[in-house]
Amino acid sequence: MQGLVRVLVAGEIVVAKYGDLIDDVLDVPLFCPRCGRTAGLTLVADGREAHLECVEGHVWTDPEVAACGVRQLLHLSAQGAPPRFPGAAVRIDMLPRISEDRTLYPPSPDVPGRLLRWEGRVLTATGTPPLTDCLHWARRLCAWALPSDGELYERLYPPAGGNALDAHMAVVLVALALYATAAAADLARVEQVVPDRAAEPLAGAELRWLRPPGAGGLGGRLRVTDVHRLATAAPETYQRWRTAARLVLAANTDDRPAVPLADRSGRLPAVAEDMAWYAPVGRPDVGRTGDGPFGAEWGRP
Repeated sequence: MQGLVRVLVAGEIVVAKYGDLIDDVLDVPLFCPRCGRTAGLTLVADGREAHLECVEGHVWTDPEVAACGVRQLLHLSAQGAPPRFPGAAVRIDMLPRISEDRTLYPPSPDVPGRLLRWEGRVLTATGTPPLTDCLHWARRLCAWALPSDGELYERLYPPAGGNALDAHMAVVLVALALYATAAAADLARVEQVVPDRAAEPLAGAELRWLRPPGAGGLGGRLRVTDVHRLATAAPETYQRWRTAARLVLAANTDDRPAVPLADRSGRLPAVAEDMAWYAPVGRPDVGRTGDGPFGAEWGRP
């Protein structure tokens, strides 16, 4: 049993179900199909599966009850939030955040020209440095996987015995894997990456030394702290982070492996797009200085 969670709900568990008419959404209480009870039901999550139990010992499943919903309900209850059952969707970001210096690592002068040209093309097409977009997608992928997968729940969620730093580094490694995959395929937008293909760069240790150049005041680089951790982590520590990152990608590809990020977006929870969680957000100091990684077009401080 991995990530086993049991939540006894004293009252009714109300879920949204569609009626016979288009856009006809009804709030319906869950009930035991054998005895009809609607109160005092227990929600159970184990691994990626979920079921319900009543006080009579009856056990059944419901399409509106998923493991992610049970774990989110427990999280919301612990936060003192109203215990509205989230259903079968991931609606909140349960990933822990670490408090540390968010200064970005300075850009290296020895970045391959091909990588600089690719970053410049992505920045021109999207207005966002590739790594920034990758970090945003990585956090959404991790936020969906954590309550959905029992092993990740135990690895990354502190109340279940998980490690907040491991959760942070899982996001970083998923982001670097997306970055490496997009760069290798010369994709103009990160949203075109297929998550299962992003698992390939995680097979070895090359991501430990990947340092995206970014774009001056627009960011797009790793934190100094993350660069230090990647460079100095013991092999078993890096293996633990890498395993978590691979589990995240696997959880997001098991149902539809060939779907790009853009097509999966509707299933992923929303997270803040300003990236303040990763790096300081301020006025961009990028300009047409001619001394930046993208020549006269993009300068850097």
